Amino acid sequence: HIAPLVPQFRALHPKVSLSLNLSDRVVDLAAEGFDCGVRVGDLPDSSLVSMRLADNRRLCVATPDYLARHGTPAHPNDLNRHDCLTLSSDASQTRGWAFSMPGSHGQETMHLRPSGSLDCSDGQVLHAWCLAGLGIAWRSTWEVEAEIRAGLLQTVLDDFAAPPNGIYVVIPQRKHLPLRVRLWIDFLKHTYGDAGYWRSQAGSG
Repeated sequence: HIAPLVPQFRALHPKVSLSLNLSDRVVDLAAEGFDCGVRVGDLPDSSLVSMRLADNRRLCVATPDYLARHGTPAHPNDLNRHDCLTLSSDASQTRGWAFSMPGSHGQETMHLRPSGSLDCSDGQVLHAWCLAGLGIAWRSTWEVEAEIRAGLLQTVLDDFAAPPNGIYVVIPQRKHLPLRVRLWIDFLKHTYGDAGYWRSQAGSG
């Protein structure tokens, strides 16, 4: 959802040069010289300025074959008995998978760190492993909607799904934002703020 937008942005602003770095690890923007980053979920680094671009909901999914062989978890704690496909520790999701569960003040968002025999720092690899029936994955809705509709994946633990978190653009603290960065951020906000964009992407598979 970043790289495919570059040609359209370049057509609008041909004098702007882009250098795109794709990684699931949490990059130190200031130390590594990046103008901005796009991140999904919790933003623990308070030294960054963040702007919300869109909502993001995550689902637990697995193939019908995996669930037939291993059973369907009825509660998030049941994940301890399953093969969970997780991002490695140097990537994002440092707090674990989020679920909505009863707490002392009503429904609260709880974080669990499920274990499994496979992890990877690349989300697309986890997605492929999940489609291969190797375990349960926690993926964003826009990543798996097409496979769910096609019957390739099934959702589990829907009753415990956490409220949406966000997709954010983040920038280092600075007084004056360069024009090139403002143009890119405005372009992302305009694109992701259009609900029709997400519907079209989910429909394209």
